[in-house]
Amino acid sequence: MARPIGYTSLITVGSSVPIAVTAHVPTKSIKVREDNSVAGWPTTDFFISKPLSSSPQNRYPLGFQYEFTNGDMIFQAGDIVGYVETVSGTTTFAQDEEGVV
Repeated sequence: MARPIGYTSLITVGSSVPIAVTAHVPTKSIKVREDNSVAGWPTTDFFISKPLSSSPQNRYPLGFQYEFTNGDMIFQAGDIVGYVETVSGTTTFAQDEEGVV
């Protein structure tokens, strides 16, 4: 039986280049949000594009948490699941994964 394992990382996200969201562990979902330890949090809206950085962007409001999923499929470590970019400025995002082994 699979057991969950947690993994959280911090990524620096800016408004000039989409940043790849990459799975670190086998997981069914990856959640990204601006890290709530950022001074003045929340500070900016952000864009998500998937599956490619050149895919159409969807805008999400400041403070929102976006969840990448792939139906019943499991993302494998190393898979790029999508891209995140801020509307303006640079900030720190948290990337949360609840993996399965």
